[in-house]
Parts: sequence; structure tokens; C-alpha cells
Amino acid sequence: MKKVVLFVALALVVLAALPVVGNKYVQSNIDERVEDLKSYGLGVEKTSTTSSYLSTKKHFEFLLKDADIFIDYLNNYSNQQIPAYVNAALEGVLIGADVEYSNIPFTKAISIDIYPLSVSPLLAKNMKEKDLNFYTSLENFLHSKGVLYHINYDIVSEDFDGYIKDINEKYVLKDATELSLSLQGAVFEGQGRLMTPTRLTSEVTKIDLEMKNDQATLLFHLLDLGGSSHFESQGTYLSSINLRSFDISVDTPRDNLLLKASDLKVNLSANDQLKKAEFNAKSTLEHLEVESKDITFDMEKLSYDVAVNGLDKTIVKRLKVLLNKANMQPSPVLNKQILDESTQLLAKGLQLNVADLSFKTLTVNDMQHLGGLEMKMDLNIKEDPNLVSKLQLSPLLLAQNIDIVLNLKLSQAIYKNITAGSRMAAAANSYAKVDGDNVVFDIVFKDGKLQMNGKALQ
Repeated sequence: MKKVVLFVALALVVLAALPVVGNKYVQSNIDERVEDLKSYGLGVEKTSTTSSYLSTKKHFEFLLKDADIFIDYLNNYSNQQIPAYVNAALEGVLIGADVEYSNIPFTKAISIDIYPLSVSPLLAKNMKEKDLNFYTSLENFLHSKGVLYHINYDIVSEDFDGYIKDINEKYVLKDATELSLSLQGAVFEGQGRLMTPTRLTSEVTKIDLEMKNDQATLLFHLLDLGGSSHFESQGTYLSSINLRSFDISVDTPRDNLLLKASDLKVNLSANDQLKKAEFNAKSTLEHLEVESKDITFDMEKLSYDVAVNGLDKTIVKRLKVLLNKANMQPSPVLNKQILDESTQLLAKGLQLNVADLSFKTLTVNDMQHLGGLEMKMDLNIKEDPNLVSKLQLSPLLLAQNIDIVLNLKLSQAIYKNITAGSRMAAAANSYAKVDGDNVVFDIVFKDGKLQMNGKALQ
């Protein structure tokens, strides 16, 4: 009986200690993540804790002290480099974070709300000077957590999911410009550390932006945007984007411009784990329409499939660092370094393969149905340790290192529009090969010699 009582007492002690142990475990993980944030240019300005026996709530306020470092981090997880002027807009932004978790370990994911509390001092100064009332309204909107990023995070498995709070805001500026912004259905899920995920998928149901005044009207509408990314490292990743439709219209007294696109799919990948680095990009677009007062054209079924292989990994990494620095703070010295590294990259050799670059139909001004175009190309730049010295003599010497095989097929209607009125039309016609409704050019450039449809170019 004594053993049973002792066992029960011990079990009760363990159960009673679980929240204390759990709190320390989660707290150590949070402290580790906060330390990580410092390496991304964020500093902790304020912290507070409210704790009960079973749960804990924490509030943090982070100041973006070094936007250059933060943007450099974002560029590592972005398919396109973020413009340098964004840095100034982010420097000094205050960000709030509310963290809530159970003190009993492994029973519940950590709940995190992240929200900006203020714009940067530079933006604040400009906005106050131009429209104080709008600045005040924006500050109130941010302080009410109008822009909120909610995350549920499992610190053991490092799985997470969440959403961005819906936004429906309208405002009239001092100059009578009407602003309207709507963001609906933004959700995401992934795996890994929040600042360095290994997998991330996201969806946005709708984004609408409207700006109207007496001088112009700008409308932007986007429907069903989805994306996914898998990161093995900064140099090895796979990303995809899917978009159902978007359209942009700009109406002014001088012109009305409309751009519409539908069913966009993009796949991007990179791999630097092989002997040589490689990059791939593939995209399809079902429909693209552009309208203005002067011209209207429609294109159907646009696509491209491009791969670059055989890249020297060491030079690619150095070049990426330089491009990030130049993006943040351009300078003639950096431009020179980028040019030098690019030349060294070419000297090591590479292969460019365009498996597909095409569109099926092109219609101009709703009347001219011009047909389509297809292009395929293999380009090989041979390794040459003497390339730098050759280019110093003449850039044309690079041609000695290049082999190209190119196949171009375009409709006769497009060909006639391209060559109409050109002094080179007669020369092009002498090499052109007609294949039904199309004109075909098989072009080979090798060892400094050029052939077009089997004929040496004179």
C-alpha cells in the first residue's frame, strides 16, 4: 500500500511539474528564435509576459534597425531581387508580436500574431507633410492590428500554418483621391524555422486595389494566386506560382491602358549540389491582352522553357553576393566587380537551352490574325582560360567560343510584318524556307561560321 501511495505521489509531482518544465522548454526555444532575429537586422525594443499555471502570453516589439541585412535575407528567399529603394521604406519600422503557448509541453502549437505598429520614420515624415490626416488614420489602422499575420507553430516538428487577416479599407486623401484596398483569403502552411523555412505553400483568393481622382483611375485586380517553395539550401530550391487571372487598367485624359492575363503557371528551380550549378525556368500563360487608344493585341498560349547548365558554383555564389550588395547600394566599384565575375563565369563555360519559346496566336486591333511563333535554341559557351585577355582586345572575340543551334518557325503573316519595309527583307527571303503557313529558319553558328537553312551566310 505504501508503494502505491508513493507511486501516486510521485506521479502527481511529475504532473504538477510539467507546466513548469514545459514553460522553460518553450521559453528557451523562443529565446533562441529571438536571437536569430538579431542576425536579420531586427532588435528587441520591448517585452512583457503574462503567465498562469497552464499558459503563458508574451508581447514583443521589434525595431527593424538594419534594413540592408533584412532585405539581403529576403533576397535569398525571393525569385526576384527586391529594389534598393525598399530599404529606406523599411528602416525603422516597428513590429509587434504576440505569442501564446501552453505550459504543458507538446499539447498545443504556439500561437503567434505578427503586425506592424508603425511605418518607417522616412515614410512618416513624407506622409505627415503631404497629408497629416491620412498618416493619422494609417497609424490608427496599424495600431488596431489592421495588418496581421497569424501563425500556429509546432516547435517540435517545426510544422506551421496560418493566415493574413482580411483587409477591406477605403480612404479619401486631401487631394480627393479615393483609395481602396481589399485582401481576401490569404493562407499558408509550411515546415522549418519561420525565418528560414524548408517548405512553404500559400494561397490568396483576391487582391483589389483602386485609386481614383479627377486626373486618373488605376485599378488592379488579382484572383486566386497560389505558390509553393521547397528550399534545400540557398542555392538549391524549387518554386512554383499559379495565378488564375489579373488585370490592370489606367485611365487618363490622354490614354486608356488595359492589361489582362489569365491562367499563369511558373516553375523555377536551381541546384548547386552537383559538380556544376544549374537553373531552370518554365512558364505558361493562357491569354494576354493589351489595349490602348493606339493599339490592341491578344496573344494565346504563351510559354517558355529555359535552362542554364554548367555554371561554376563558386563564381555563381560570389556573383549572387555582389548582386545583392549592388541592389542595396549601387556603386561603380560593385558594377566593375560584377562585370569581372560575369566574365570569369563565361570563361568557365556554360550551356543555355531554350526548349520552348512560343505563342500560338497573335491578333492585332481585333482584325489582324497573325498566327503564332515557335523558337528552340541550344547555345554553348566553351571553356576558355584566355577569355579575359581576348575580351580586352575585342568583345567580338567571344564569338569564337560560342556554338548556337537555333530553330525558328513563325507564321507567314508575322514574317511579312517583321520584314515589311526592311532593307534586309530581300536577303532574308533568299534564306527563308516556307513550310505550309509558316516560315522556318534553321540557324547554325559554329567555329565562327554561320549557316541559315543549310546555306552559308554571305
